[in-house]
Amino acid sequence: MYIFLRTALIAALAGWLFETLGIFLPWLLGPMFTILMISQFTSLKLFWPKSLRTAGLILLGVQIGSSFTRDAVLLMWLDLPYMAFMTISVVSLSIVLGLLFKRMVNESLATSLLGSIPGGLAQMVVIAEDIPSANLTVVTMMQTIRIFMVVTIVPFLTVFLTGREQGELTVQAFTFSPVAVFVGLLVGVILYFGMKRVGFPAAEILAPILTLAIVQTVTGEILIDIPYWLTAFAQICIGASLGLQMEGIGDKLTVRLGAAIVLNNVLLISFTAFIAYLLAKWLPDYIFLDFFLSAAPGGIAEMAITALATGGDVALITSFQLFRLFFILLVASPIVAYIVKKLDAKSGA
Repeated sequence: MYIFLRTALIAALAGWLFETLGIFLPWLLGPMFTILMISQFTSLKLFWPKSLRTAGLILLGVQIGSSFTRDAVLLMWLDLPYMAFMTISVVSLSIVLGLLFKRMVNESLATSLLGSIPGGLAQMVVIAEDIPSANLTVVTMMQTIRIFMVVTIVPFLTVFLTGREQGELTVQAFTFSPVAVFVGLLVGVILYFGMKRVGFPAAEILAPILTLAIVQTVTGEILIDIPYWLTAFAQICIGASLGLQMEGIGDKLTVRLGAAIVLNNVLLISFTAFIAYLLAKWLPDYIFLDFFLSAAPGGIAEMAITALATGGDVALITSFQLFRLFFILLVASPIVAYIVKKLDAKSGA
């Protein structure tokens, strides 16, 4: 208990310090950086319960889901061709970069591809566990370093490269409907436990997003208005968890492997900026910021937090990120895993 309280105090103070200094995404990056540095370079014991990470993801899911109004959901159908173009482009380049990574560090094909595809740390590791030729340690490092790079690089790029004028986004008025809230809670619980039962990833954040999108679209109500302090608490929960999750990564890296992973991610982030630029030029009604955060190879939670802080269209960005997540988990990853297993069987791996 004492170790947890110490970790919580460090995380909260780090968030407060980052906000006082005016650093971007203070309540996420402050706890993440501080706890990572302490765990990496000191012998101080830290602990963060999984339940708090889950609570943070659920709260963030509610915050994101509240942006899915009836109009926003209906507009998503018009964006499907752009979602498909962006997703296929990013996944295709990820596969090419995976092949390049294989040549650079002489890792197995399974390791290189599963580490390069931006499908999320937990999801890619689970898939890699089912393939004997995949190196779980390297896959974990590749996915973890990608999260670290995206969470640190992308937010700052959004600040310096572009912005959104105040009032450009339509702010929906919060309304309270007891019946709709009850229905939302019921649907959310059913969705969450249903996803958990079938082993679908990221249920903690996906269930509230989908629930609010469904209920608010059907009822036309805006059910939730999350206060700033609760959003900050959710970010602390996620940031502290990310910091501890990256513990010990530096001890396992070689210079060659680290350089290859960094190059892989720099090229991928640069390509997502290029795709965002093309779409923003092609579709002048949209802005670069929204497309860049939609294409960025980070997690839904991290990109949504960045969108909230920069004035991005949270519903649009989340819908693009969700489309890519579903495409990678349901289409790209199973195909890659099947091909790799066939190749391994032929080579006797």
